[in-house]
Amino acid sequence: MFKFYYSFPIQLLLLHFRKYQVLLIFWAILYSTIFGGFAKVFGGDALYLAPEYLGDVSFYSTTMLGMATAAFTMSWHITTFILHTGRFKFLATTSQPFFKYCLNNSIIPFGFVFCLLLRLAQYQAFQELNSVPGILLLMEGFVCGYLIIIFFCFFYFFNADKNIGRRLEKKFGNPRNFLRTVLKPSQEPDENALPVHNYFTSPWRIRRARNVKHYNKHYLDNIFKQHHFAAMITVGCALVLLVILSYLMDYAAFRLPAGASVMIFFAFLIGVAGAYAYLLQSWAIPMALVLLFALNWMVKNDWVDSRNKAYGMNYRNKDARPEYSVPHLQRFFTEERSEADKQHTLAILEKWRAQFPADEKPKLIVVNTSGGGTRSALWTLCVLQRLDSLLQFGFSKRTTVITGASGGMMGVTYYRELYLRHLQNQPVDPRDTIWRAKISGDLLNAVFGSLSVNDFITPFRQFRIGDNKYGRDRGYAFEMQFNINTGDALAKTIGDYAQPERDAIIPMLIWNATINADGRRLMISPQPISYLCAADYLYPNRNVRDIDGVDFSQFFHAQNPMQLRVSSAIRMCATFPYVLPNVFLPSKPIVDVMDAGIRDNFGQETTLRYLYTFREWINDNTSGIIFVQIRDTRKNDVHPVKAHKDLSDLLFEPLFSMQTHWSAMQDFHQDHLINYMEGYFEKDRFQRIIFQYVPQSDDKAAALSLHLTSREKLDIGRALDNPANQSAFQLLLQTVK
Repeated sequence: MFKFYYSFPIQLLLLHFRKYQVLLIFWAILYSTIFGGFAKVFGGDALYLAPEYLGDVSFYSTTMLGMATAAFTMSWHITTFILHTGRFKFLATTSQPFFKYCLNNSIIPFGFVFCLLLRLAQYQAFQELNSVPGILLLMEGFVCGYLIIIFFCFFYFFNADKNIGRRLEKKFGNPRNFLRTVLKPSQEPDENALPVHNYFTSPWRIRRARNVKHYNKHYLDNIFKQHHFAAMITVGCALVLLVILSYLMDYAAFRLPAGASVMIFFAFLIGVAGAYAYLLQSWAIPMALVLLFALNWMVKNDWVDSRNKAYGMNYRNKDARPEYSVPHLQRFFTEERSEADKQHTLAILEKWRAQFPADEKPKLIVVNTSGGGTRSALWTLCVLQRLDSLLQFGFSKRTTVITGASGGMMGVTYYRELYLRHLQNQPVDPRDTIWRAKISGDLLNAVFGSLSVNDFITPFRQFRIGDNKYGRDRGYAFEMQFNINTGDALAKTIGDYAQPERDAIIPMLIWNATINADGRRLMISPQPISYLCAADYLYPNRNVRDIDGVDFSQFFHAQNPMQLRVSSAIRMCATFPYVLPNVFLPSKPIVDVMDAGIRDNFGQETTLRYLYTFREWINDNTSGIIFVQIRDTRKNDVHPVKAHKDLSDLLFEPLFSMQTHWSAMQDFHQDHLINYMEGYFEKDRFQRIIFQYVPQSDDKAAALSLHLTSREKLDIGRALDNPANQSAFQLLLQTVK
């Protein structure tokens, strides 16, 4: 037991937990991620268990992940070698001290590799439905990539050992001087030294650690300094590699799997953290505070500007930016403007009505779709395809307006474009299941890959659209990958849809976002819709309008709003905190927007105001309303109340209660509003129909993520046939007919 406790591997393991615990955070994140803890809601485990390269999970993608994992492992070894070897002087008397250090320091890295391979096999078998030979091939790729980097690094340090020996020989001269210096006892006690009884000299051989008290301390330190220099070169190489990758990310062949990019980024970070702690010692924390305050000052004074922008908009003319304040909003969104916009939309509704027989009042359909990442995008597309298949495109033809949030708007925007192409006699059938594979394509790799490379390493890189410059960050990566997945079907501007909407060929589509400054709703549409920006009180008792929304195209009329990219409108609607960057708008002062789901995850409030505004026309010209809600969660899915609460519940429940029940609270509130709305229409002329994704098994529900596994995609498709949704389809068919 004594020998085991004082063995080098155990002493190193304990030392990591006693000193520089910050370096263990990286391993904690990685272990937690692959076991479904950290970033589970974003599908973080898929980065490592289903790494994609050129759109496929293959031998090459896992090889790259293995190489990146080995690079991070070596960075861990190098950094801790620099920080800790002063406590283990016996290493300086061995041949290839760095190799022996790595061998004895491999408990944590080898444990991670073993767990990763085990979880990869499980994930591929049960989530990706891969075969045994396919799984073995992926594991083989990872192991090959890992070993390639390990062997290369040790070859480098083996040569470094030879060079260090030559430099020491030149420094100390002939062998007699060399021995005299080496064996000269040091007068300084080494207070940092830790006792070590034995260590591994190879994976299958253990040797007793040599007593080095008779060695000169300065000589031993000099050996370590030579190794530290060689190690720092390796950290510099990681930085160079990240910079190169950031400049080549526009080329598909150089887009590494996101898990590999994150590993390389971690390798760089852990190297920098180690060098920082080693060089500054006790000054590390004060200097970190100084750097933090300096960075804050530079951001505050616009010396560093990493703010994301809406692609296509003009940010150059600062004098033309609209004032964002309550008085200006009230002056801008007047009743006169609202009335003019109502007449504009009424003209669209009249054109929509003209498509049906004059003596037959049609049903008017409005659609809401919920947020929920790629899960909601695919579910929304599946539902719309089934509805148009049952009604021979009668569903889309009867729909006048569509709103929603986040992922649902990704799916509905894509489907509307396919429907428009079908109407233009292009060889496109929106009901074809091929489009499901495109809308459910992976976006997570592009976002996290850019986060680890572009956002942190080269945040200054830009691209142009006309005369405007924008940053190449994870927002750009998201839009680029989304357009690649969908075959550039949505590589358009919102202005491209203005005329088809105006002619009532396709439904009006309103993308919503939430303005962080005050919680107002930003409504993006190529049509003027300021009548949705304020409550239209039946009996006004205030002298000012209570503006709770902003009509994007009118408020930013001087910033080329019609040139806004459709992909940017989708991203503004789907900006989940931290996963995607907040979009900053050219106003005075500048405001930023986030996910529409913060204000309304179902888009119902916008739709209800639309129905209230045109209630008289709807009653006179239609046979009723079909209010369709497409949601990727169960309605009123309230978490069960705990029978017994522990200490953590008492401490943290008040802080996170709102977040936990956010969706349910919106349901309760919006059901209340819909109840009032029913009073404005005749009996049986307001029909609400809900389609909801209900997984076959609660523990296998698709993740709210930008990545879906093969099993999750199948589960979403099968949800169309569950009894509740089948009843909803039948009810809609009966109501329309």
